[in-house]
Parts: sequence; C-alpha cells; structure tokens
Amino acid sequence: MSDFTRSFEIVIDASVHDVFEYCRDPHHLFEGWPELEVTDVIMTPEGVGTKAHIVGRFAKGMIVEQIEREYTKFVPDERIVSKAHAKVRFAGRTKEVANGPILTWLFEGTDGGTKLTFVVLEEDLGWLQNLLESVSAVVMAKKMHSMLAAIKTGVESQASSAA
Repeated sequence: MSDFTRSFEIVIDASVHDVFEYCRDPHHLFEGWPELEVTDVIMTPEGVGTKAHIVGRFAKGMIVEQIEREYTKFVPDERIVSKAHAKVRFAGRTKEVANGPILTWLFEGTDGGTKLTFVVLEEDLGWLQNLLESVSAVVMAKKMHSMLAAIKTGVESQASSAA
C-alpha cells in the first residue's frame, strides 16, 4: 500500500486573512468544479466540524459520488484540512469508499498577496489504485486548477467590491 499526493497552487491578490475567510465556506472551495454540487453546509465558529454534503456526477451521470466532507484541522490564516466519507454508485451498485481523499488548503503570504496551495492526499492505495490515480491525475489537474481559479476570482472580486 502506498500514498498518492497531488499539489496545486495559485497566487491571489488579497490578504491571507481575506483568502482564508473566503475559504471557510465549503461552497467556495468547490465552485470551480461544475460536476460537484455542495449542499447541506453546517459551519462551526471554530472551523473544526464544519461539514458539507457534496454530490458529484461523472461520465454523464453514470457515476455518482455522495460525499460527506468534514473539516478536521483548522488553523486560522494558515490551514484547513478535510476528510471525506464517500459512497460511489455505478451501474446500479453502491460502494463505500474506504479511504476518501484528504484535502488540505494552505495559506501563505507573498508580496502583497496570498499563495493558496491545494493538496490532495490519497492514503493506502493498492498498486492498481495507484496506477489509476497516476493516469487520472492529468485529467484531475484541470479540475483542481479550475477550483483554484474560481477561488481567486471570488476573493478578488469580493475585495474589489469592498474597496
């Protein structure tokens, strides 16, 4: 068994605090991925325990993921970590996902802005799963960059309307 990690980053023209506060809401984190619908968000004041239900429809709806994502680590202006409990339905069958991906968002100040890094960690993958992840990583990279671009647009438009 091995782990598979992917990492993506973007620089946003806003303070670390503004970017972090925008990302507290799970709706914002996934808005750049049109196949995902975020519902039933419950936000906690302390961050840990914030939950969201996410439905992903792929392959023209033939594959449906039901994901419960929860913030498990929350360090203001520094990091948000979330774990997933998921089920996948395909060809009329539903299967529990043993180890859903752990998603981490890291916030770091740069010259007048914020570097937002998004890390996807999949743990304890067998050799076949690892191979499939390697192949799908190319396709998924486009989705991850779209998610980060949507966060950048959302934060920067919010900042410009507040000015």
